[in-house]
Amino acid sequence: MKAIRKSVTAAISAALVMGLAACGGNDTKASDVKGDHAARPGGAAADAPAVLKAALAKMAQQNSYRTVETARTGGEPESRTEMAFRNEPEATEVKTPDVHMLSVNGTSYMATKDVPGKSWFTMAEPDSGAKKQATSSPSTPPKENAERRVAGSVKKWVGALLAVSKDLKHVGRETVGTRAADHYRGTVVLADLKNYEGPAMTKDYRDLYLLQSGKAGRKKAEIDVWVDENGFIAKEEEKGRTAKGDDRITEEFSGYGADPKIKAPRPETVATWSQYVAASGKRYRTHG
Repeated sequence: MKAIRKSVTAAISAALVMGLAACGGNDTKASDVKGDHAARPGGAAADAPAVLKAALAKMAQQNSYRTVETARTGGEPESRTEMAFRNEPEATEVKTPDVHMLSVNGTSYMATKDVPGKSWFTMAEPDSGAKKQATSSPSTPPKENAERRVAGSVKKWVGALLAVSKDLKHVGRETVGTRAADHYRGTVVLADLKNYEGPAMTKDYRDLYLLQSGKAGRKKAEIDVWVDENGFIAKEEEKGRTAKGDDRITEEFSGYGADPKIKAPRPETVATWSQYVAASGKRYRTHG
């Protein structure tokens, strides 16, 4: 049973790591950005930090949106993760080719074909007295988990740009999907970020970014952010060189304010942890 729980916990954590992060106090408030011109996309190159600060603040005010992440490292196949996100009432949906996870009001559900007559399972047991599963993960700084969340890597990437980029600039006007957007780009040097202490990025997010980048063997990253005419982040991309070769992670955002209508599975379709273990235990024991 320990082996099964470890594998399932790893799967849930991996799904959450793909896209969920707490936003907390948002570091930058809308009131920190002075003047309509500074907050409006398409401003002068000198306004790039103000535009990104305003976009982060506006994003944190949204109750829901969707994001699609694609990633590729070296010669490996491209991965794709689709996420829908809602703050109140709390709900998240994560889909990859191998994982379908729902988190509703603090309880996580994983899709499964292992339990006859059931489509989902949860690690919670009825009447067990156990606390609800938290949606925090290694990608969620614990201090900020109780506050409003932002899905995806926006909080880390834009925060890192605002913290240490020495070449952040407005690249030009482009189209993301069907949306006109202003393109901003900057370089983040990890050695500079390691010593950063300031308002643009909390220590939790700084350490998380350094940990993830360090594991990949990256020394610096080029980060691009596209902000649409409404002041929302439409797309962001991080590129860098790792031990496995060049890597690229791209996220596209949509559906701001549209309810993703995520609901917990019907109770009769959900297997308990014990039922899941009984149905899949043999397979896990066979593989170690």
